[in-house]
Amino acid sequence: MKHIINALIPLFGLIALGYLTRRFNLIGIKSAKVLNVFVMKIALPSLIFGSIATQKASAILNYPFICAFSLTLLLPYISCFWIGKLCRLESRSKSALRALSLSLPNLGYLGIPIMNSLYGKQGIAIASVTAFLSVAIIVPTMIICDTENKKGNSIKKVVQNITFALLKNTLAIAAILGFFYSWMELPMIGPLYTFIQLLGKASDPCALFALGELLFGQSLKKGLGEIGLNGFFKLAVQPLLALFFLWILQVDSTWAICGFLLSALPTGIIVSVLANCYHTYLRPGLATILVTTVLSFGTLLSAFYLSSKIWALP
Repeated sequence: MKHIINALIPLFGLIALGYLTRRFNLIGIKSAKVLNVFVMKIALPSLIFGSIATQKASAILNYPFICAFSLTLLLPYISCFWIGKLCRLESRSKSALRALSLSLPNLGYLGIPIMNSLYGKQGIAIASVTAFLSVAIIVPTMIICDTENKKGNSIKKVVQNITFALLKNTLAIAAILGFFYSWMELPMIGPLYTFIQLLGKASDPCALFALGELLFGQSLKKGLGEIGLNGFFKLAVQPLLALFFLWILQVDSTWAICGFLLSALPTGIIVSVLANCYHTYLRPGLATILVTTVLSFGTLLSAFYLSSKIWALP
């Protein structure tokens, strides 16, 4: 437990520092946007590519883990979407974004730094695999929102919009390229590896600092009941589902512990990006991100303690 506490305190300290920097306007909003672009488009993709490309493909394709974590993402998403449609009589896009808010972990800004701190290169690779798997719930959300908000578009246009959006998902692209590099057993040239390592080392502090900046200004004035319910499902129900699937599918200890911790992460930032893009579920989506991020320190500690009792810590 001391190990996880020592790892988490500096990470959440960087988030707090980013928040306070925006709170006291030490860095302008334009600077914050530039930092976010650097993190998501350059630093994190470099870290993901380097971590996967330098490992054997057989070590990355952990099929029991892939199956377990896919179910951990899909089951809450599908359940919430259909309950929202049947019980709330609301638009499909709103149901989809609510479902995404309680099933998508914050893998880029928080998951990868935590895995890097705890398990190094292997942890980054595991987090990268889960980032790729998350496309399975991000894409349906985009399709639902795109078809409902742009009814005049043809199917071809919708497919083009989704394709272009996916091409902008640099984390997934970096994971694919890294796996291809690993699969082909291509050599990692010394200067290239050093270059990637330098960029990767900048990703963790920048990502956490940027997350703190993004959380500044979020409001909790309305819809506390819904936000609380979202937080309960994201930080309690989903990790328990992950625990069940990881255990029943007999995933090996390191992958299982990482998967359990990743499931206990707060809601992913991309929820706010899509909500803003489609002008749907923006306020509760942002509030859910804020609440789950603040509370996730406790859920991560609980998840690590519980996993230490179930699996042998590596």
